[in-house]
Amino acid sequence: MITALNSATFIGIEAVLVNVEVFITNGIPGVMIVGLPDISTKEAKDRVKAAIKNSGFEYPVKKITINLAPADLKKEGPLFDLPLALGILIAAGLLKCLLNLDDYIIAGELSLDGKIKKVNGIIALGILAKKLGKKLIISYEDISSVKFLEVEFFGFARLKDVCAFISGMAKIKHPAENTDNKKLFFSEILIAENNNNNRSADEEKYPDFSDIKGQVLAKRAILTAVSGHHNILMIGPPGSGKTMLAQSIAGIQPNLSLEESIETSNIYSFSNKKARMAGLILRRPFILVHHTVSVAGLIGGGASNPLPGDISLAHNGVLFIDEFSELSKKTLDSLRQPMEDKSINLSRSRFSIVLPCDFMLVAAMNPCPCGYYGDANHECKCSSSEIYRFYTKLSGPILDRFDIFIEVYPPYLDELTAGGKTANSAEIKELIERTRRVQLKRFQNAGIRFNARIKSSDIEKYFNISKSALELVKSAVKKLNISSRGYYRILKVSRTIADLDQKDGIDEDSVLEALNYKNTKSLRV
Repeated sequence: MITALNSATFIGIEAVLVNVEVFITNGIPGVMIVGLPDISTKEAKDRVKAAIKNSGFEYPVKKITINLAPADLKKEGPLFDLPLALGILIAAGLLKCLLNLDDYIIAGELSLDGKIKKVNGIIALGILAKKLGKKLIISYEDISSVKFLEVEFFGFARLKDVCAFISGMAKIKHPAENTDNKKLFFSEILIAENNNNNRSADEEKYPDFSDIKGQVLAKRAILTAVSGHHNILMIGPPGSGKTMLAQSIAGIQPNLSLEESIETSNIYSFSNKKARMAGLILRRPFILVHHTVSVAGLIGGGASNPLPGDISLAHNGVLFIDEFSELSKKTLDSLRQPMEDKSINLSRSRFSIVLPCDFMLVAAMNPCPCGYYGDANHECKCSSSEIYRFYTKLSGPILDRFDIFIEVYPPYLDELTAGGKTANSAEIKELIERTRRVQLKRFQNAGIRFNARIKSSDIEKYFNISKSALELVKSAVKKLNISSRGYYRILKVSRTIADLDQKDGIDEDSVLEALNYKNTKSLRV
């Protein structure tokens, strides 16, 4: 007798359906698993045997052949434990199945005592089930990760509970909710978190916006960048506060929508950094990258199934690179295509995968090798040739992908000692949330979330710019020799500034502020 069940494996961060076939016959007792299983999948036979015995069943003393189809696709991970155990029990006649198993995708890791553990990639499994119109049989621990997906699921704590369910001895039904109810429930969770007035553990590591003294222009630039999801490069001498400004962004990022949360959580479920996350990620990622990072660590990679790199882990959030100019030229250039396309294509000999990476890049760097070029309080010791070589590493194309440039200098002593209340991260976040709502309303049904993501061809359709403001932009582009990409980026930043100031259209003041963020003495961009 042959028993067939559905499970899945992964290519990149996408789940692919795998048919689990179990055949039991007389012969030398043993288990043979074919279909390109990896080591963890081959070891499943020992876990499954112990789990079956400790769940009160007799393990069949026969020859068991298990095929994982398609046979030319490598199968990885322990998620096949549960379907293998069920397949063996049904094929051996030890378990009567009253369900149409073709309607289900089954995944779960088994412990030796029969408990079902959570698995990586559960959100991708839910997305696959929704696409194929199937239901899920998973670990009870994985329910928190799939309950917001538009898919019917059944969660179990032990193997014997699953057996009771498929044999009709137990009726388990998780309440079905429509999409609107799930979005409403997700919003209520976010509101409850905000009302707690407690910063998350990740945010506690970084300064509050009110901790930054002075730096009025830099803080305004940060506010603009986060509001419109614009890439920003900060240039200044050591001790000027660049890193503190950048790290304060962790606490002012707007909340994730349900769709963004599912996207981000799916990526993290495949990462070693948060491989065993519980539920959905509720806050936008803030990924701090050291300048010694390798290309593979930054963009992702791996020998068999590539893991997401830092740019994908920063999807829908912020990627912060301190000492930006210290990155190798190869690493810097590897950012160019992802920054433009918002995705990264990783090709291997057997397949090619695409990982999303719609991040806001925040970079900080010194203005020269010694760090004091342009600083009125310190003498720069670099020669003109050293400064020239310093900037040649930063190619024109990579600089052209930044929307905002800001020079940061140490605040004066009276600014550091001045009293008075300044806006904290919670207040700034509320302002940014309001500005984001304006953008969402503007781009409704257009698949766009931020001003920075609008296509150049659609700017005239969505951006209401006065004739005098447009003439000012054109005049500045000619005078400063700004590229066509830079021209459109000025318009996008101008639109965000107008949104912050609650203006219906882009006026000259908005354009002038945007131009101020495009013209630095250090880079001449």
